[in-house]
Amino acid sequence: MTTTNDHSDQNDSEQGSTTTTATHSLRQVLGVTNHGVRPDTAPPPIIVGHRGALYHALENTLPSFQQCVTWQCPAVELDVYVIRDGSVVVFHGNDADPSGISGSLLDQFTNLAPNQHSIMELTYDECQHLQFNPHFPEFAGTGLSTETIQTAQIPLLRDVLLALKDTSTKLKIELKGPGTVRPVLDLVESLDMISQCSYSSFDLAQIQELRGLRPDRQRYPTGALFGGGGGDATLPENLVALARDEYGATELHLPYDWCTVARLDEIHAAGLTSMAWMRGPVGMTRDLTTKYHDVGTAEGEACYQALLDTGVHQLCVNKPNVALQMLLQQRGQQHGPQPEQEAQPPQPPPQE
Repeated sequence: MTTTNDHSDQNDSEQGSTTTTATHSLRQVLGVTNHGVRPDTAPPPIIVGHRGALYHALENTLPSFQQCVTWQCPAVELDVYVIRDGSVVVFHGNDADPSGISGSLLDQFTNLAPNQHSIMELTYDECQHLQFNPHFPEFAGTGLSTETIQTAQIPLLRDVLLALKDTSTKLKIELKGPGTVRPVLDLVESLDMISQCSYSSFDLAQIQELRGLRPDRQRYPTGALFGGGGGDATLPENLVALARDEYGATELHLPYDWCTVARLDEIHAAGLTSMAWMRGPVGMTRDLTTKYHDVGTAEGEACYQALLDTGVHQLCVNKPNVALQMLLQQRGQQHGPQPEQEAQPPQPPPQE
């Protein structure tokens, strides 16, 4: 297995930070042919709403997750922190400082101390007095209205769990902040939602801690996340063994353009589930306008199809409605018209 970022990301060092000319083929980077490698008989990947449905409601908020439930999205991904009063909240700042409130939030009603720059340094009451910033690039690029962004609220994990309890949508809980393992497990177990939840983290020590507390890998699936920090990270030599054997992970989650066919083959051969995750709206726009020339300039079907063809097990996407509609259409093409007496499939969710 290669140990470096083999998709020639290089953080724009070769092309220059202002270039607008894409120079790579995503399909070539991933190692897929025009017809792909996934057999027609293979099950389609599980679609995961990255922070919910962030092009329809603000990311990591209740309406965003509830929209995914309406679309019958199989799963949602969300980020959690334990804050100063012990509450577990769902939140993601910016990629450089995911816990940071600078930029993404405005202090509208309280006078925060200068050192209160992290969501973890606030109480839940203080969180409710913050207002999301409609000019923050990750939000502004989604096309959401100023009112939608400014009226959104940071939710408690408990409230998100209760909203999705007994639905068909599963929750993939990313343990973003330190000390989240026990509080999150306590919440999930107290609500009897073990079978509906899985866990992941870039902080592999937290995955290891969870596995030590809950050895049952089937009941408590965990994902080892790699590729943070803007895509500059390099993969360890013993990636698969490290995730599975040392940290007890059952899944490997990688940036979408690191999910090469060869790498996925190794992950699957080790008995691990794979997931490709998309960067946020800003990162995806940058990638598709400056790096890849063959999958359009906006996240959508062409990009998803390239990943579908790799054989990846799960796709964590910013536009789950688009991915779901694409799979629904492909299912119809494979199976042909449904007999009139059979129940019709659900209507595809609307695209942007």
